[in-house]
Amino acid sequence: MKRNKNIFDKIGSLIPGYRGYSEKDSRRNCDKLLRNRISDQLLDVEDIVRDRLKLVISQKKINDIELLESLRKKINTLSDKVRFAPYGESSFFADSKIDEDELEKIYEYDFYLLIDLEKINNGLLTSNLEEIIDKIYRTLDERNKFIGEHK
Repeated sequence: MKRNKNIFDKIGSLIPGYRGYSEKDSRRNCDKLLRNRISDQLLDVEDIVRDRLKLVISQKKINDIELLESLRKKINTLSDKVRFAPYGESSFFADSKIDEDELEKIYEYDFYLLIDLEKINNGLLTSNLEEIIDKIYRTLDERNKFIGEHK
């Protein structure tokens, strides 16, 4: 009988080389690997928005230019927030400080960040792109707050 994938399996399947937080020695590295992956995907989205921006500039669609440039900046800032947010804090990732429920909650936040990025990649420049970016911001803020509360 095939078992259902849990949140740990789902994240592991989305990121090559991602072993997960359950192994003490890999917690900090996996957290960094995940953040870099998310940040890189956001930069890919920014590149596509930038290309779209060039197109609307050539077409002189003034209203679209302002909207796309605002969105591009927002994506770039989000990428930096993800990449440079504190991660791998030794006080949080030490065995004595973290339990399985906390790890699972972090994985849930990570999973939702990745799922929202998949939504962007599957329907880029749809009318709800800005909404999805805002949702990623909120999820990241909630994740960081959760980690801060459990240090």
